[in-house]
Amino acid sequence: MIAHQNTISPSITPAPPAALGFPLYAALWFTGVILPLIALVMLVAGVCLAHMTMSGSSIVHLFLIASVALANATLVSAMRRGQPALPRPLALLHALATGASAAYALLFLPFTLGGVAMLAYCGRGFPLLAALVPLVALSATLAARRRHAQCVRHSDGAPLPRAWPAVLLALALIGAMELPSAITHIGMRMAADKAPATSAHGIRLLRYLGNERTILRACHAQHREAAGLAAVVLALAGPTSMEDARTIYYRLTGTPFSAMPRPAGNARQPWRSDDSDSDSSVVGARLAKLRLIASRIDGSIDARAALGSLEWSMVFHNDAENFDEARARMIVPAGAVVTRVTLWDDDGEHTAPAAGGAAARAFEFGLPDKQRAPVLVTTAGKDRIMLHLPVVPGGGEVTVRIAMSVPLVLNEPALGYLQLPSFSERNFGIAPALRHAVSVESASALRGAPAMREESGATLAFAVRGELAEPLPGMGAPIIGALRAAADTHAWSLDPTTPGGAIVQIIGQRAARIPRRVALVVDGSAALAAQREQLARAATSFPGNVELAVIVAGGQAPQVFLHDTSDSLASVRHLQDISFEGGHDNSAALLMAWEWAAASSDGALVWIHGPQPLLPGSADALLQHFRQRPNQVRMYGLEAVTGPNVLWETMDGIAALASVPRIGSLHDDLVRLLTGWKPAARQVVVERSRASAAQPAREQASPHLARLWAGERATPLRANSAQATAARTEELRQLDQLLTDTADAPSPPLAAQAGAMPQTAPADEDGAVSASATWLMLGVALAVLGWRMRFHRHTPYPASPE
Repeated sequence: MIAHQNTISPSITPAPPAALGFPLYAALWFTGVILPLIALVMLVAGVCLAHMTMSGSSIVHLFLIASVALANATLVSAMRRGQPALPRPLALLHALATGASAAYALLFLPFTLGGVAMLAYCGRGFPLLAALVPLVALSATLAARRRHAQCVRHSDGAPLPRAWPAVLLALALIGAMELPSAITHIGMRMAADKAPATSAHGIRLLRYLGNERTILRACHAQHREAAGLAAVVLALAGPTSMEDARTIYYRLTGTPFSAMPRPAGNARQPWRSDDSDSDSSVVGARLAKLRLIASRIDGSIDARAALGSLEWSMVFHNDAENFDEARARMIVPAGAVVTRVTLWDDDGEHTAPAAGGAAARAFEFGLPDKQRAPVLVTTAGKDRIMLHLPVVPGGGEVTVRIAMSVPLVLNEPALGYLQLPSFSERNFGIAPALRHAVSVESASALRGAPAMREESGATLAFAVRGELAEPLPGMGAPIIGALRAAADTHAWSLDPTTPGGAIVQIIGQRAARIPRRVALVVDGSAALAAQREQLARAATSFPGNVELAVIVAGGQAPQVFLHDTSDSLASVRHLQDISFEGGHDNSAALLMAWEWAAASSDGALVWIHGPQPLLPGSADALLQHFRQRPNQVRMYGLEAVTGPNVLWETMDGIAALASVPRIGSLHDDLVRLLTGWKPAARQVVVERSRASAAQPAREQASPHLARLWAGERATPLRANSAQATAARTEELRQLDQLLTDTADAPSPPLAAQAGAMPQTAPADEDGAVSASATWLMLGVALAVLGWRMRFHRHTPYPASPE
């Protein structure tokens, strides 16, 4: 018999998981702790390699990455000891670390795919390894959480907090910090692409979502953006170059980067100069501690000969510890010729002639520092010059003076006017209280600008004087008018290069050269947006006797819009509808305008523009047209807003170019130019040439007449110097000798004007007292003093009254 017993089977409980084995412990430690630490080191190294400053966002990234390593190290060590329970703060820290690693893995997923492609096609594995770090760290973090969950089921420990709220929090935090910077850097990469379509998409992306401050910082070599994750990662893959950033900034805003205040410097490198454009033709951004502290313009006008002379004296002060280089581009009066440049510094006085154009600058920059001239003035396009002062000592001052011969502009025989020089671009500041002290004298009556006073001259009968502020962008420099007799048509001066020779000037009137076709090119950049209505109003004054077309240089391919004389409002609406935005290279529109105007026997091209800092893409073709057919089309540049103009400088030496003086508003200046092409219009013509016959003594003028002729003759010779023959080379040498003649060099300006200008004067200055006359006056004064003392000795004073 089998006995049955009632038995109760005990419940079977699984054994708790064993403590973390060494292989799993080592794998989790390497992937969850060491790799995040490597990422931390890479981030800090990227900041240093890219010369970035540590920003608030970069500090947050460092904290999040460090939290991943710390939280994983704490959890893995606890499980290794068999004590998986964590205090509440550490549990929350691990939840945050899980969210951070998930967010980084998601953000770096595109770079992971790109790293796989680079490994497959280029054999480069480092980008893939760097992009895989967040994904591997996330895998280790999740594996540690899963192992911890298994351990706490058999213990009294609390499970780790849920990770998904931390993931959302980390994504929101990192996205808010990095999305604007990432979009900006990606947009800059697209905008710098050689493919036009990709570049246009990049500019469009930056226009709507980009950070303008980030782009502006990238325009300066020594001022990198504060470090962020996107900036560091993209910089390690190859940062956007400084030149590309400057181009992008102009295309985006229509404003040259040099016109904006320089970003704050790098506090970690205070000893480095802020000037990243020294020894180059780029003026660059303004230096905070380099200033113009005094400016004076002195001159004289010979209204009979329709010419004059100007001397612009400037004092620069540098508050920096080390020396800086001062650079500026200047607008000079139409047809002006620089004859002499003088510099006063700690080593004394230095005199130099004008040194040509871009080729002369390149040659000078290639010389060793000890052989370079202390001051350099070169041409920078029609009626433009560039000033280089290589050394303005730290804590010191230098004084420079530019002397020039200038012709008067004659719109009518009885009145000539002279526009004062001004800055178009500079890398130094101007003291807020500074005013340009202007004093111009003449034997004929003068009319000054509204801020100038008409007075009697010190050496001549008439003078205009005033203290003028620096002109604002878009406004022309002040104008001085000179009354003259219409019958004064002949003048001459000696030709120093030819014995018995003379340079003769004849002023006459003739029927205006009216073009058959006029192409009006309008710059579609944002700088001209404020001039929209003035351009539209000018359309009602377009001449009806010429064929006129409007071509807009904008974001789209240029097209020809024909002006209908019977429907001027159509042209008005067309000009009003221009979408002035960004900045654009105008060379393609100018090339189309030249070809359209050249279809007639006589064409004209009027270019209304703002700053043009970009290297023109169609400049070579445009130059080829002007050189092959120099008399086919005349080009007139009307600068609506002053600034750098690389295209105008590239065309230096082209005889068919002319600058339209800015006398009034853009509307008035444009209408005045177009009115000169209406039927029966007449123009004043000034012709200068060599002559050998004797000239009337009463018509003799100053040597400035010969220098103006030499400047006119030398310009085309320098432009074609590559094809010059031996005879033309010798002629250019004689012309340069005539231009650099300093026999009548005036005295330096008075120290009272700036507090630092030299006071020595040459012996041949007009009105100066010679040494013999000084001794004679001293002898007379001593004789009178001796007679007076002898008189008092023999003639007692009367007694004082009691």
